[in-house]
Order: sequence, then C-alpha cells, then structure tokens
Amino acid sequence: MSGSLRHAWEYLAVELWEPLANYSSKDTAAPPDLFSDLFAAADEFLSPRPTDTELEEVRNAPNKAQQRFLALKGTDFASESAIVHFLEEAHDVITDYEIPGFADLYRRLLRDVLRKFNLRYRLDEPFTLRFLLPGSFTNLYAELHRMNTTNAHLAGLWSDFETGFDQYARTQGDLDLRTSIARASNYLEGLASATNGKPGTLGKLCDGLSDWPHDKVKEAVQNLYKFCSDYPGIRHGGTPGNSRRQLDTRDSVAINVALMALAAYLGNGLDQGAVLGTGPTGAVRSRASLSALSHDRSSDGWLKKLLVRFGLQHP
Repeated sequence: MSGSLRHAWEYLAVELWEPLANYSSKDTAAPPDLFSDLFAAADEFLSPRPTDTELEEVRNAPNKAQQRFLALKGTDFASESAIVHFLEEAHDVITDYEIPGFADLYRRLLRDVLRKFNLRYRLDEPFTLRFLLPGSFTNLYAELHRMNTTNAHLAGLWSDFETGFDQYARTQGDLDLRTSIARASNYLEGLASATNGKPGTLGKLCDGLSDWPHDKVKEAVQNLYKFCSDYPGIRHGGTPGNSRRQLDTRDSVAINVALMALAAYLGNGLDQGAVLGTGPTGAVRSRASLSALSHDRSSDGWLKKLLVRFGLQHP
C-alpha cells in the first residue's frame, strides 16, 4: 500500500519518537516514563498483543520500555487503521503530561513525517489523522497493475496507456492527449473482455457484467466509452458537431482518472481491502468512541485500562 504508515513506521523512531524523547526546555524535559506509557497505549492496537508479563516488564523500566517500543514494526500492529488510532491515542498520552510545548512538538513532528514520506493522511485539528482519497486511488492503480501481471494482453494495454499518458505530460500536445484517453479506454475494454471471457465493445461487454451497484454506474462506464468513440480523433473519426470545445489538461486528468477508477467494476480478483488501504477496523475503536472518553491518566484513560488488566483497579 503506497503511502501507508505501516511502510513508514520504521522511520518514525528517528523522525518522531527519539526527537520527542529528547525534548527539553528551560524549565522541563520529556518525562522518563514516556516509552513505558507509549507502549502501554499501543497494547490494544498490536497483534498479537503483548503478554501481561511483557507489559509488567516495561511498566517501571524506562530503558527496557524504550528498547521494546522502538523495536516495534509496522506489521506488529493489527492493521493500518490500528496505527492511525494509536498515533491519535499517543497524542492524548502526551497531552496528559501537561508539559508546555510537548504536544505541539508531537504535532509538528508528525506533520513533518506525513509530508516527508508523502503519506496519505492530513493532520487536522482537533488532533485527527484524516485518511485522504488519493491514497485509495493510488492503491486501486497498484491493484490494477498487479492484476495485469497474469495477463500479457492486459499488461500490454496497460503499458500502452502509461506510455501515452507520459507522452502527453511531456508534450501537452492535443494528439497525445487524445491518444492517452483512447489507450485508457482500450485497457478498460480489454479488462472487460478478459472478465467476460470473450471479446467485444466495452458498451456491450458492460451489459454482460452483473456486479454493478446500480444501473447508472454501468451507464457511466458506457457513456464515457461513447464519449471516447464519438469525440473526433480519440477512438474514431467521431461526430465533429458533437464536440463543444478542444480537449485540454482538465480532460486528460479527469477522464483518464474516471476511466481508471471505473475499471474497479470490470475485473476479477481485485483486493478491496488493499484498495481502501486501512485494513480491518473491528479490532480497534473508532475515533468517535475515543473522543467520548476522558483521558485523565488516573481515572478513565489508557492507564485505567492497563491497571484493570493487571487487576490493580476495578473496571
């Protein structure tokens, strides 16, 4: 999954956690139990979860806690969503210290990480990691590419499209623009043909597919195909009287993106979980439920959960 926190996690030690642990100002510094608290907060988001013995070992051993926490890998978390929830929970942990400037540093470092590694999130206020659509489209594009690896014909059509789009981006010429759209529509037609098990035009092939959420979605694909066939110089000579203006960069981006997005309905074997890119969410709480909690370290927050787990406090 391109732009995922799971892939970028290995860099967070240097880019986020160590600078946070080294924080100091004129009157204060980062708390010595920072990593003990972070590891305790990460507990419910890991898979498998740490044992009670492991949690007990790091609870009062800051150095061991630092080693254990910084040794975590992105794949130790239950899912991409689990990492998101943990980073949001970590903000609550850090805020609870009430150290001037400490939470601000965490926000700034995390924003720098998102920007530096081109991750698919935006940090909004109040502190929320917002999952953005471009990340899922990137995953869809990667999934289509993966599906092509088992079909030489589709791989060739895909390569033709990518070459055509690259050429237009370099020249920004009208002919190259129309060629890139034509090759995108050719790829969709090839994908639908492979799914149907027989050749045909994209419009008719769509009628042979059944996994449409609504007829209008099917018609959207068919209408885009009609546009590609009717606009002069894309797939055919077209109908000059139906053209309202010359195509421009907006059309190159919007139409090609629309065609590739709608390709999700035309092929078999698309990994929907990989496309969304967040992984399962049932094992972790939603941000809405998190915000409903009080995060006092001694009563209702993450520390209470840990104390309850050790039998040191009643639920």
